[in-house]
Amino acid sequence: MGAAVAAAAAVLYCLTAARDFVLGDTPELMTAAITLGVPHPPGYPLFTMLGHLFSLWPGGAVPFRVNLLAAACGTGTVALVYLTALRVCGSRTAPACAALVLACSPLFWKWSLVAEVFPLNNLLAAATIYALVVWYERPERMGFLAAGAFFSGLALANQQTIVLLGPAVVFVLWRRRDALRIGGWQTKASAPLRGGWRMKAAAPLAFLLGLLPYAYLPWAAARRPLWNWGDASSAANLIAVMTRQHFGSGQLINSPKYQGGSPADRIVALGASFGLLAGLLVVAGAIQAWRRARWYFWFSALAFAFAGPIFAAYANMDLAVPLSRYVLERFYLLPQVVLAPLMAFGVMLAAELVPRAKWLAPAAVLLAVAGGVAANYREIDQSRNHVARRFAEDIFATLAPGSILAVDGDEVIMPLAYLQDVEGYRRDVALVIMPLLHTDWYVEQVRRQFPNLVVPFARYDGRIGTARMLIEANRGRPFAVDGFNGDDSLKQDYWFYRRGLVDEIEPMSRDVKLDEMIADNQRLFDRYRLPSPNDIKRSSLEPTILTHYATPAAVAGQQCQQFHYDAQAREWYQRALALDPSLSQVRQWLASLPQ
Repeated sequence: MGAAVAAAAAVLYCLTAARDFVLGDTPELMTAAITLGVPHPPGYPLFTMLGHLFSLWPGGAVPFRVNLLAAACGTGTVALVYLTALRVCGSRTAPACAALVLACSPLFWKWSLVAEVFPLNNLLAAATIYALVVWYERPERMGFLAAGAFFSGLALANQQTIVLLGPAVVFVLWRRRDALRIGGWQTKASAPLRGGWRMKAAAPLAFLLGLLPYAYLPWAAARRPLWNWGDASSAANLIAVMTRQHFGSGQLINSPKYQGGSPADRIVALGASFGLLAGLLVVAGAIQAWRRARWYFWFSALAFAFAGPIFAAYANMDLAVPLSRYVLERFYLLPQVVLAPLMAFGVMLAAELVPRAKWLAPAAVLLAVAGGVAANYREIDQSRNHVARRFAEDIFATLAPGSILAVDGDEVIMPLAYLQDVEGYRRDVALVIMPLLHTDWYVEQVRRQFPNLVVPFARYDGRIGTARMLIEANRGRPFAVDGFNGDDSLKQDYWFYRRGLVDEIEPMSRDVKLDEMIADNQRLFDRYRLPSPNDIKRSSLEPTILTHYATPAAVAGQQCQQFHYDAQAREWYQRALALDPSLSQVRQWLASLPQ
């Protein structure tokens, strides 16, 4: 029965997995995996190596192959949840129901379709929990404790939130502390334990062995790949990457824009992420586990408390800021995996309440899951999603040959970097990532990547190293920006000319007539593959793409309104709103036009 559920999950994930890169960390992680580079801190070495192996599989586009790593991890997690629930509650039907509910949970399903570190974290957390459960029930089988330690080490070499399971692990070790003593401890059905110091050393050694993937980081950095965050080839840089110094060690995010908000709001959002069916089964399962397997109740409660509400309160993210929910929701996956086996107890309790029709509870769960899949399929399905690729290609298509493009914003940086670094797209364009240009390691990296680009400063800071210096050191090359607003050095002698998806920085001496600007943008809009708002995944970064496409239309409308070309202004404003209906400011401008 468990194999059937895992197979069903695998089919669902493969059918709906992304065939291309999508917005978020996926393009960067793919770039690092395919080229054996180093992604952002803490470097994610295990994911990068596994992603590279998946990229080598024959058949299908390369992005699809890497995305299949997420599908494989999601399927493996579902199987391990089934095995864990089978261990602790005994029934076969109830664990299958629990695994199926997790597999088709919108949040879990969504993140099993794209190359990300969280599906792998789910798999390793589920493997750790399963190994601990088996060892708890059979303490003489010390190999399972060592396996749990090894999976924990691997998880730490992937996504560091695995440490949130630490208190629950300590609880299990304390409950079985007699099994860890040298000799003399005896189970009811086994001979005395033997092995002495070897038993004690096995788990710590296995944990350290699991950390070995971190050795990949200095090896990869020393190769000078195109994507080499932090240049971890030196000991100091390696430590900086592993400890996330760039983002502020111990912080989820260091941008003041996203910080703050109510911890209660984040905890409520965590609860809502489970959905009604899973939430009810978890509550019922907790009651049944308290009655039937109290140790497992406390283990799950501790693991959930630290991975869920405590982490959500500590995360310090303001959910009122747009897109912050998307960033935080990925961290709700670990609490869902932790509590998933409890749902099997919930199904058992429901069956006990209707003893004459025990089949009714599993049937109701199956029906609810099927309805949820049907209702969510279109929104979650990523198999036809090429929005990020088309957006990046349209940006490149806007640029003149030999341009310099200074960019900011993940929704812009990552797709452009993937196309250049992996597919060799528009190598004539010097892509400069402005948030990283203030670091020594990135300045050296961009000089190596674009030998014809002159970077006239040790690092960019807007004062000693400025945008003006960069422009004037590369005279004769078109200079465009996307998401980068420049600095004070540009104010007197340069201006921003909106040309499609980018702003070109022009000297004050250049004058562009309104008719020329309108014709220029019209030509570009005719070439762009404009996304429909209906094709955008709302619970993702994709709504920002609509804003990018709508902005040039809004700017053209403003220019027309300024010169009292009201009919043309109305046309451009309406075009902007057709692309991004959420632009309230454009609605106000449109309303201000004479009727």
